[in-house]
Amino acid sequence: MKKWWKNPKLAGTTAFWLLRSLAITLRTKLYKHESIDHNTTYLFAFWHGEQFLPSQIIINQHKTPMCVMVSPSRDGAILTTYLEKIGYEIIRGSSRDGNVRVLIGMKSKLAQGYSLGFGIDGPIGPIYVVKPGMIFLAQKCNVKIVPVGSAFSKYWTFNKAWDKFKLPKPFAKAVLVYGEPFSVDPEADVNQMCVELENKIKLAEQRAYDLLK
Repeated sequence: MKKWWKNPKLAGTTAFWLLRSLAITLRTKLYKHESIDHNTTYLFAFWHGEQFLPSQIIINQHKTPMCVMVSPSRDGAILTTYLEKIGYEIIRGSSRDGNVRVLIGMKSKLAQGYSLGFGIDGPIGPIYVVKPGMIFLAQKCNVKIVPVGSAFSKYWTFNKAWDKFKLPKPFAKAVLVYGEPFSVDPEADVNQMCVELENKIKLAEQRAYDLLK
């Protein structure tokens, strides 16, 4: 008999129930920039290894339909099941594999009024280095980017994972910060804007840790 944890749907369903139970125990606070409008379409940017809290909270706080990009790997199949059960629509793909098709799909979702979110340094790193896809979408679709940072008072770090994934311990304090939404000029240098977004995410994350105190 095939081991259940090798079945992506079963593994994803199990992850959903375990992580949902964990999230319920957290003492979570949300801080958002005053200009955030929960009825507006945004691009939510966060680190791949920091996606636990954004995935749990954004869909419940924001009023637009939500879509996320997930890699086409086996791990991505598990994540797809988990995120679909939370309520997200999924676009399968990555910056490495079929990226043109993926960007077209995301542009279509933005045109339909969806907000999008994804780990901005995925799917395989380098860690904390912004990939250009979201900058491209912001330029072409005139949608603002919201830098997102999270922090936990107690957590485990998966050091063997490339993204150093952080998972809060039960009953930890948790803070999620929505930074100020910003536009990307159509004529802006993409590489420069990637560095700027990287700095904005780091500032949001630092703000989250400051608010834990």
